[in-house]
This record gives sequence, C-alpha cells and structure tokens, in this order.
Amino acid sequence: MSRPIVTAILLEDLRRADAEIRLQKGALITPAARDWLKDHDVPVTWEEPTKRTGGLAVVMDPSLPEMRAMRTMLDRDGGLVEVIEPAPGRGGLLAATRRLCGMVSRGEATKGVVFAQDGAVPVCLASKHNRIRAALGVNVPMVEEACRSLGINVLVIEYVTQTTYLMKQMIMRFKAGPTSAPPEMASTIEAIEQGGGRADW
Repeated sequence: MSRPIVTAILLEDLRRADAEIRLQKGALITPAARDWLKDHDVPVTWEEPTKRTGGLAVVMDPSLPEMRAMRTMLDRDGGLVEVIEPAPGRGGLLAATRRLCGMVSRGEATKGVVFAQDGAVPVCLASKHNRIRAALGVNVPMVEEACRSLGINVLVIEYVTQTTYLMKQMIMRFKAGPTSAPPEMASTIEAIEQGGGRADW
C-alpha cells in the first residue's frame, strides 16, 4: 500500500488552522517535517492506517526499470490502493491477478491494472471472475471503446510494447471511464455469469 507523505508545509498549515495533528503510523516523514516536529511543542496523534476502499489496485514488479516510472506516476496521481508484486515465475503473475480481481470484486478497489509481458493469460483469467470485465490495453482508442461498451474494471497492459507516456494515457482514460457496463451489455454479462459461463446463443 502507498504511504502518506508528511511535509513541514503540511504540518505548518495544520498548526495555522488550529487543527489537531493526526498522522498515520508508518507515514513517510520528510527531514524538514522531522525538524518541524522537534521545534514545535504540539501534540501529535498517531493513528493506525485504515483500510481504504475504492481507488486503483495494480499488479506490477516495481523493481523493473520500466515499471519504476509508472509506480511514481501512480503514487503522484493518488488513489492507489495497493501494489501487488507477483512472485517469480509464471504462476506468480496469475496469483497476483487473482488477488487483484478479488479486491475489485469485493469493492476494496474500484478498478485494477495488470502490467504483464504477455497480456493474453491475465485477460483470460480475470474474465473468468464474476463481476470482472477485463480488456487488453493496446492503445488509447481501444481502452476508450472497452470502457464505453463494457465498463471494464480490469485493464491489462503489455508494458514491453508500450511507452510510459502511452501507458499513462491509457490508465487516465481507464480511470475516468464508467464503472459499469451499459444496461443492454450488463444484462447479457449477468446472464452468462448466472449460467456458470454457459451461453446458449
């Protein structure tokens, strides 16, 4: 989970507003904020982190150079609920994708993004979960169409074929897109899910 950052400016703003200073345990305290806390005799309440709901969950390996910039961008944009790091091996990505789908299905995250070298398997796996509508993000128009026509809530991006800029654009469109399918498509999806995946067309 991303950790909140406490700065000296934030602390000074709270003091000037005569607001109680409540900080989350485990928050990242900047050196200037540490000095501010030493210099000012104000009470600070340290709170346990609360489990956030909504926002974006992501499957990625942040140790990869191409993923570092994406992680920084997602942290900066806010709304990042959790980063799920896949275990080594092909099975690790699948387990991480299942975990992400569970979070989205239970409402712990509104949407999820999976960064994969090969996106076909994660898309297939994600689509097997009830209440999950997954699509492969190849380009921005494709993501916009998947959002409009399906209301996708899981986006799989093959990061090896994309630039950081294009991935950012796809994620921005995905986050801004609807969170449910249009009524006519939603009823079709619901019928398939209730039939255990069987559809007699």
